[in-house]
Amino acid sequence: MTRRRALRMGSLVGAGSVLGVLGAGVDTAMADHGNRPDEVVHLEYDEYDSWDDVYWLSSGDGDTVDLVSSPRASDETALQLQVREDDHWGASLHYGFEDGLFELTGRVDFALDTGWSMEGRDPSNCRLWNCAIALGEGSAGGGVPDGTNGWSNRLYVTTRDADAAGPFNLLSITYHMDQYQDHDYIVDGEEYTIEEASIEPGEWYELEYYICVNTMTDGVANPDGVVRYSLDGEPIYQRRDLRFTEDYEDNVIDTNGPVGHYGGRYVAPQNLYAYYDDHSMALNGEFEFDAC
Repeated sequence: MTRRRALRMGSLVGAGSVLGVLGAGVDTAMADHGNRPDEVVHLEYDEYDSWDDVYWLSSGDGDTVDLVSSPRASDETALQLQVREDDHWGASLHYGFEDGLFELTGRVDFALDTGWSMEGRDPSNCRLWNCAIALGEGSAGGGVPDGTNGWSNRLYVTTRDADAAGPFNLLSITYHMDQYQDHDYIVDGEEYTIEEASIEPGEWYELEYYICVNTMTDGVANPDGVVRYSLDGEPIYQRRDLRFTEDYEDNVIDTNGPVGHYGGRYVAPQNLYAYYDDHSMALNGEFEFDAC
């Protein structure tokens, strides 16, 4: 265990006891309590010559990724990610955390190209963002998380309760210990939806995502891990009942970042382009936190 992680775990035990979540038998407590981050990272794409100076590639084709001058949300450069017609990938890109995180808040501006369309299957889903991944076979591809072998949370655009040409809805998919691949459509009437969000092709949106790993009691995961999203400052989705991990050393948050992956058993009906700008991260905390 690194010194930084040991210090972080110790501080969370103290914070948990103050908040009343540290009881008999609890090893270490995590909580989404407006925590001061260890560090805030802001990626200025303008400062890089190539996308692979920022992210690393795990799946797909790096030739589908580029830094472009238009469209963009701000500054001079955005990241463009293509999913080719009759293909699944795209690319899966990662910004990694050497020590792993217990808590991550991220923000990114994203847009779909003006001609984005998802004909051919209802619903059709396309993954846009990996919000948090603990790397391992349990994090993707039908893997089954067991608390030690990886997990993930991803955000998709979907035609569920929407038209194939848009506007689109959003979908959260989580690999966790109690359901290897949980589909939460962020549409009215669904359990974890706070407010349905409508995604128009050609429009920029600011996504904020927050993930906090679960607590453990006597080495067993408690169902209190957190995932929540806001869009343009308005809360749209929240879960507080997830079991991600029973290994704080090797099965916490390793990466996050942009991704383009269409379907799984079906392919993109045309060339699709997504754009990203202003990717920021608060490591082991939140951007806004309460005064000491």
